[in-house]
Amino acid sequence: MATSLSHIFRGVIVIDGSGAPPFRADVGIGSGIVAAVAPRIDRLADEVVDADGLVLAPGFIDIHGHSDLSLFRYPGAESKLFQGVTLEVCGNCGLSAFPVLPGRETELSGYLAVHEYSLPPGPIPWTDLSSYVAHMEALRPGINLALLVGHAALRIGAMGLDDRTASPSELAHMQQQLASALDQGAWGMSTGLIYPPGSYAGRDELVSLATTVALHGGLCTSHIRGEGDGLMEALDEAVEIALSAGVRMQVSHLKALGRNNRGKGSDALDRLATARQRGADIGADQYPYAASATSLTAVVPQWAHAGGVRALLNRLADPLLKERLVAEITVEMEKREGAAGIMISSCRSEGNRKFAGRTIEALAAAWECPAGEAVIRLLAEERAEVPAVFFSMAEEDVRAILADPTIAVGSDGHGLNAAEAVGDATHPRSYGCFPRVLGRYVREQGVLDLPAAIHKMTGLPASRLGIADRGFVREGNVADLVLFDPSVIADRADYADPHRYSTGISHLLIAGKPVIRDGSLTGIRAGRVVRRGR
Repeated sequence: MATSLSHIFRGVIVIDGSGAPPFRADVGIGSGIVAAVAPRIDRLADEVVDADGLVLAPGFIDIHGHSDLSLFRYPGAESKLFQGVTLEVCGNCGLSAFPVLPGRETELSGYLAVHEYSLPPGPIPWTDLSSYVAHMEALRPGINLALLVGHAALRIGAMGLDDRTASPSELAHMQQQLASALDQGAWGMSTGLIYPPGSYAGRDELVSLATTVALHGGLCTSHIRGEGDGLMEALDEAVEIALSAGVRMQVSHLKALGRNNRGKGSDALDRLATARQRGADIGADQYPYAASATSLTAVVPQWAHAGGVRALLNRLADPLLKERLVAEITVEMEKREGAAGIMISSCRSEGNRKFAGRTIEALAAAWECPAGEAVIRLLAEERAEVPAVFFSMAEEDVRAILADPTIAVGSDGHGLNAAEAVGDATHPRSYGCFPRVLGRYVREQGVLDLPAAIHKMTGLPASRLGIADRGFVREGNVADLVLFDPSVIADRADYADPHRYSTGISHLLIAGKPVIRDGSLTGIRAGRVVRRGR
């Protein structure tokens, strides 16, 4: 006699993650896996969900997230669960909290703090991927995590935050640390070539490290060196690294940034298509918003970052450098959308918290100084820890990139808890990315159809990552599944009120455990770190 099942979803519209047309079926879950997909399942089950008219899909895979930055503060990652996310790829943009090398702990923790990283109090208590995983799983995370090794962490461990070429011994050290992390279950390496110290790396260093990733069968993801005026050159660099190293390359959050580059989204897609014709295994991902978010230090020139946070703060305070810094910061802001297009997300100091949600233009007016000076003062007072939202993209490019079938969906956001995080301005993508695609761009605007959109959130990122047992509704796969109503699913978060959960998710299962039932959290935290090869 067949064993009973934990769940049967009766009469669902299955969109299986492959991009194929929907079909009606019953889906049975047992022992944490998809046990049966059939026109009718007549077996005992602990729970039978009558899901007529609802869509059952693989749990969404956020191929580009930063919940590793927020999980020590918000381990439940509720903002991701209400989007239908069951697995997130972390360690993106060159940012990871491992490896940690003796003597470099303070440099790494200071660097991560600039990028909003929440760490446990005291010295970093881990050294490598395995010990980091132990601390992460002790949190009982709300979602599954797949980890990348951050290039910045490798470089800091080998040579600190120096603005120079790595020596042969330093490069060998990075390769050894990278190989060790890959052996311990990392899925690849990420680079953040717009941020120091990643921006200090040359092509030879990047190809050498990418070759190590290729030898382990991993994926390289890259926040490329330029997303604005240097977009095409930066894409060319990513392509050449992919071809030279023979590695799978993923361009992170593809966009055309700044007023000078509106309409260039299609040109970027053409560049990637041409590269694939040359033999490059290169893809990309995108979040469906016309604003980006990162540290306000992104508008500070690269030379000012050399040596780390303390050196940066010293330069910001140097009266002999003020005129040069103001001029270069002003130019960088104008390349985007100017001071009026940059919104401060949060400030730690009591005196500056009132500026959260206001623009740099408004800050400059309040302080009665030029915008460039306001940036310097704010960064100095906040010890360089100022997250910001940049309104600097065109909707036509967002739509063009989203319509391309090779582009996966990735939030570039954090896992947050709306009740606990309220008060800080933040980018709404942390709460609304995936339902925004399904509601705004599929149901309302018809930019792409539902099976294509689901594929970009499930089967496509699973294939890019190289994870075999998720991303598709198939018998034998892990039962990470989302049940939603396609007629109502929608994002509710916006820039004025970002801490609002999305709606339309009926049920969410992680390894067969119900973490959302009938639209409400069950309190079960079923996530874990999914390690490559294990």
